[in-house]
Amino acid sequence: MDKGAALLQVKNLKTHFQSREGTVKAVDGVSFEIGPGETLGIAGESGCGKSVTSQSILRIVPKNGRIIGGHILYSRNGRAIDLANVKPHSQLMRAIRGGEIAMIFQEPMTSFSPVHTIGNQIMDTIKLHQSVSKHEARRRAIELLKMVGMPRPAEMIDAYPFTLSGGMRQRAMIGMALACRPSLLIADEPTTAVDVTIQAQVLALIRRFQCEFTMALIIITHDLAVIAELADMVLIMYLGKSVEYGPVQEIFSSPKHPYTRALLTSIPRLGSGSRQKTGIRIDSISGSVPSPYEMPSGCLFHPRCTEFITGVCERIDPQARTVGPNHQVSCLLYDGSVQQ
Repeated sequence: MDKGAALLQVKNLKTHFQSREGTVKAVDGVSFEIGPGETLGIAGESGCGKSVTSQSILRIVPKNGRIIGGHILYSRNGRAIDLANVKPHSQLMRAIRGGEIAMIFQEPMTSFSPVHTIGNQIMDTIKLHQSVSKHEARRRAIELLKMVGMPRPAEMIDAYPFTLSGGMRQRAMIGMALACRPSLLIADEPTTAVDVTIQAQVLALIRRFQCEFTMALIIITHDLAVIAELADMVLIMYLGKSVEYGPVQEIFSSPKHPYTRALLTSIPRLGSGSRQKTGIRIDSISGSVPSPYEMPSGCLFHPRCTEFITGVCERIDPQARTVGPNHQVSCLLYDGSVQQ
């Protein structure tokens, strides 16, 4: 990617949480970038830091969390602003959050206020970022609900979130996120709370509006099939770290990190038939994600790795290595200075 064309550049981002038990390094040195109209997929198991990465960008990290290092460079009106240094409740951040960088949350039922109609919440977003009357904001909100496929939008605008189905709530959430036509949309597990049929519709909606508005899109998911369908670049995360980053075709055709390979072999393939007929085995990743308070030494993945190098992986923390065009991997298998 042309560095000058980047809309957002995240460099060595570190977001840590303090608790009675100790420090949780939820995001620990993650880097990536995305340009206008491009799609980045962020994948990994639950607890790997995907959602905290998005919260850091929008500066909505919970109170016990703090960005302790790195940069979040956002290109605004031809000037790069480091969002990591912008106060979360400042006028600038409030203008960017929701207006220029918007987010679709995992579960709309907990993201919408239960005591206000979906229309009022969409209208508030519009009025916060644009100088329009209440009447005009309502008209735009109805139009947004129509655009996202909400049935009877003129009536549903006055509905409360708890009266809607999961699919309808997700459509309303997409409408609110798109209210100000943001330059960057972050979709955090946008299909988790809906069934398979609605999942396809939700993804099609997101893709349609991305093309229509030339938005950059960051899609966060544990479903690699979704990333294969939508993304240009892929970031694989494990325990707060970036273990592999590169073009989607390269990652899927020639994955380098053992964790990435394990994720890919755990994907069921539709129509592959029985294991006896095809010889294709659907494997699970051995072990489980360790406690954030008891992190392994050296490579964080080494206790679960099938390519573990005794005496090496438990001692050395791997650094990112370039293994191809725009393709980086953090694994000691690709460190030429390590004796295997």
